[in-house]
Amino acid sequence: MAASGAAGVDNPAPPGPARDTAGLLAAADRCAAAGDRHRALALFGRATALAPGCAQAWAGAGLALQALGRPGEATAALCRARVLDPGLATARNALGTLFLGRGLAAEAKGEFTAAIRAAPGWWMPWVNLGLLAQRTGDAAAALAPLHEATRLAPGCAEAWHGLGTALQLLGRDGEAEAAHRRALALDPRHLLARANLGRALRAQNRLEEAAAAYHAALALRPDHAETRWNLAVTDFLRGDWAAAWEGAEWRWRVPGFPTRPRGFAQPLWQGEPAPGRTLLLHAEQGFGDTLMMLRYLPQAAASGARLLLELPAALLPLAAGLPAEPVAEGSPLPAFDLHCPLLSLPRAFATTPATIPAAPYLRPPAAAAARWAGRLPEDGGPPRVGLVWAGRPSHANDARRSIGLAALAPLLAMPGLRFLALQAGPRAAEIARLGLGPQLEDLSPELTDFGETAAALTRLDLLVTVDTAVLHLAGALGLRFLALLPFAPDWRWLPGRDDTPWYPSGRLLRQAAPGDWSAPVAALAAALAGLAPIPASLAAG
Repeated sequence: MAASGAAGVDNPAPPGPARDTAGLLAAADRCAAAGDRHRALALFGRATALAPGCAQAWAGAGLALQALGRPGEATAALCRARVLDPGLATARNALGTLFLGRGLAAEAKGEFTAAIRAAPGWWMPWVNLGLLAQRTGDAAAALAPLHEATRLAPGCAEAWHGLGTALQLLGRDGEAEAAHRRALALDPRHLLARANLGRALRAQNRLEEAAAAYHAALALRPDHAETRWNLAVTDFLRGDWAAAWEGAEWRWRVPGFPTRPRGFAQPLWQGEPAPGRTLLLHAEQGFGDTLMMLRYLPQAAASGARLLLELPAALLPLAAGLPAEPVAEGSPLPAFDLHCPLLSLPRAFATTPATIPAAPYLRPPAAAAARWAGRLPEDGGPPRVGLVWAGRPSHANDARRSIGLAALAPLLAMPGLRFLALQAGPRAAEIARLGLGPQLEDLSPELTDFGETAAALTRLDLLVTVDTAVLHLAGALGLRFLALLPFAPDWRWLPGRDDTPWYPSGRLLRQAAPGDWSAPVAALAAALAGLAPIPASLAAG
């Protein structure tokens, strides 16, 4: 008779905590792989109770909690796993993603780096290191880890998609397209790769292909708000404005969109008659968007409603003369019955290029106009040319739309013209940095709000500007401007034309190739030469 408790080679070990824990972990992993995260969490929880020193059990619980949207509990469980086993790559990588979600870049980088040290052949922390670089504004630094991820896992769609997004941020749209197509060849149902393929195609002005890519993404997930919004932008450029205005309403559901829904209990006004009612119109997105939409106030007033107009403080000086009672943004709102965001007004009026309300529709405040008439009087001197060379640095597309003063500096030597800078913000410092003070008079210290800027613009003969708020202000005032536009422009600038129905007083100078400002600058030089008076020596000849 064999001795009790002896185990031969063919006899399994008796039940015990280690064996039970292994079984629980295996069952939990199967549930997690099947998407049953609640069941997986319960099994991982039983494993931690049975074996509180098991790092894998705590890591599994943390991953399940993270997937269930419980980041605080997930962090606690993953930190426990890290203490028990600092070399557990899955725990370190997951902790990094949680830190990244909380904006803790240095902590996230430490975790991803530790995961790579622990498992150098695993692609996922390399992708996350690339994502971290993108989130912190250094897309160039993202390329190396993402290329490494594709080397380690050439059959992984997510690695190729990550590389594609980094290339897009760098303006390398053809390469981004290739990376997204590689991802889709590996996983045709990769929603974000298909949506970002649409963005890469739109950036190359391949609008029909971009629309097809967005529609394919929406076939996978019809409620994907960011894709709906990007399709709307493409539809504007394609000329399908009816679809575009409807699609633009999805902007409120896009995570991280610049403005958020106000949550008003009052219903959205959609253009219907409203006699005897009070309608709140409220600004959203950037200053330029707001200035562009103020043209609709007379039409809104024709509904019979009393209009309230909520504006940022910097725009309030322009409200005089508009058929609405101005309210400063952040102030208590008077009672109202209906509301409408300004960017929803074109939808309310079913706007097409042929029915855009005409400009001009704004005028500078009288006091500011009088000041600037004294500041820049009619003196018979050289034509005055205003310059704006950069938009708001935080704008998502600023790297493509801003030209920088250095590219315009050679034009400042043109004789017979007086150049004045209306550049706001930190980019105004480029004047001093480039030593251009003697050639370019800086007006920015005097432009304390948009009323002052409007009055200054009326004293110019021409504004030269990139796609920023001052462009919209000049157009709304009916003043002459030349706009320098990137190859793939914003939604409002229809392709293939040098004029715009939004602002008939302006002309559009477009890049001929992505990132190449040579064509618009050459066209600008020719326009400025036509504005400058003929030198007396040539006139005499």
